[in-house]
Amino acid sequence: MGNIKSATLLPVAFVFHPEWWYKNHGLCFERDFFYDPDIRVEADLQMRKILQERFGKYGIEQDTKLETLPCIGATYLAAGYIISEMFGCEIIFSKDSSPQVITKNITDKESDHIEPLYLSENKTFQELKKLVEKLKNKYGYVIGDINWQGVLNVALDLRGEKIFIDMVQNQTRARRLFSTIADTIKEFVNYVRSETGTSSISVNRTIKYIDPTINLHSNCSVVMISPEMYQDLLLEFDRNLCESLQPYGIHHCGNNMHIHASGYARLRGANFFDVGWGSDISACRKILPNAFLNLRYDPAKMRLAKPDEVSKDIREMLNKSIQLEKTGICCINMGYDVPDENILAIVQTVAEYRLKILK
Repeated sequence: MGNIKSATLLPVAFVFHPEWWYKNHGLCFERDFFYDPDIRVEADLQMRKILQERFGKYGIEQDTKLETLPCIGATYLAAGYIISEMFGCEIIFSKDSSPQVITKNITDKESDHIEPLYLSENKTFQELKKLVEKLKNKYGYVIGDINWQGVLNVALDLRGEKIFIDMVQNQTRARRLFSTIADTIKEFVNYVRSETGTSSISVNRTIKYIDPTINLHSNCSVVMISPEMYQDLLLEFDRNLCESLQPYGIHHCGNNMHIHASGYARLRGANFFDVGWGSDISACRKILPNAFLNLRYDPAKMRLAKPDEVSKDIREMLNKSIQLEKTGICCINMGYDVPDENILAIVQTVAEYRLKILK
């Protein structure tokens, strides 16, 4: 498996949507949650306490330290916004939702002349750095991660739907934008991991149990393009990031990972892949036989299904992955009314499979 060192057999990870935290436990996710050092640290401690008190009996987050830790980012949320904010997109923060990025819709001319950001001159980055320095001065060190999004994700935030027109009609313009974003991401990730040692637990908590140093590139919007377009235009930037940010993985939350798996297989050194709900897991495993496949369950179905149905789905997913020592299960962005019984159903089902492997 290359760089990945599996410390936990069949890891399970859960991430709740901000509305779950707000409606059930009163936590708010306005701008201070992300940028005020005192609020950042206190909120992180609250979240750890809530998870352990509510789910510790299930074995979830039971290794979590219930002490104040200088965590620079919200590692218990799926919140990708900061690279787009650094590029000047407006961000709307709210009490019960992740930060919402407002598309900037840069012009053709702006896109043709865009340059990688100078972090030393960037207002958003400097605000983050100020938070980091305050925490370091107080605690002597910092931990944690900040979701660094992905090349096409950020391009969509900057250019809007016109990026797809560029990808067909003006590939030089598209490549310039992708290159600028990739260079900025690389510099940002190198800064974060130089301070904390990790960069991507906030993208998917499963890597905490596999190899916390994995750098996980979010390819959420790749679901919107063909595999041919991905390989012709975007693969080179993924490859560049993969070579620079080892160990490396791909977060593909869309339902068509199987049609992009052949492209991903061309990323030498990429050994961890999020497999979106609805993707053909068997096909992904066939194309990526040596990779760790982190199988994502549907958070919407998690709200509505009965525990028996959840267990049935998890069994089918695990059976299709075949190589269970290279498999994980997660459910991300669960709403406020997801039943605890369904979470327990996943935990118990995975536990059954662990016992089968160990026999």
